[in-house]
Amino acid sequence: MILGLGNPILGDDGIGCSVADFIGDRLATGSGVTVLSTSVSLIRLVDEISGHHRLIIIDSITTGQAEPGELMEIEFRKRNTLPISAHHYSIEQLQDIGDALGLSMPEYVKIYGIEIIRPEVYEDCLSPALEGLLPEFAEEIINREFLSNCMAEGYNTTPRGECAV
Repeated sequence: MILGLGNPILGDDGIGCSVADFIGDRLATGSGVTVLSTSVSLIRLVDEISGHHRLIIIDSITTGQAEPGELMEIEFRKRNTLPISAHHYSIEQLQDIGDALGLSMPEYVKIYGIEIIRPEVYEDCLSPALEGLLPEFAEEIINREFLSNCMAEGYNTTPRGECAV
């Protein structure tokens, strides 16, 4: 599953949704990959992500330590931490909640963050700079997640399912 997160009415904060949608448009019909773009709280996604073996999350980040438009892999570590509030659950906590409910949660989780400048105004489109990088982000994530993993799994013929992108 590819999960694009963000708030599309906050300009570049919607980059995760836009990249996921772009990837979804590129995937072959019947590829076996579920693509979801959303701005809802993560707690509402437990049912959506359960049942998938692999979860790839794409979201904006504002570290202030990278150039806007930089794509970064963020290491996923399962931790037992409490949420800041009932509305702000982390992906680690979703794994714990799913496990507690007896749901089959993803064994493989990869998070991609795209550095943005913190939005200060409402706008329903990406900045021209990030809009122009959508194909590059999509290609990079497809190559890292699908093609490289398919090669690692020993596909030497035409791959099927999620490897057929």
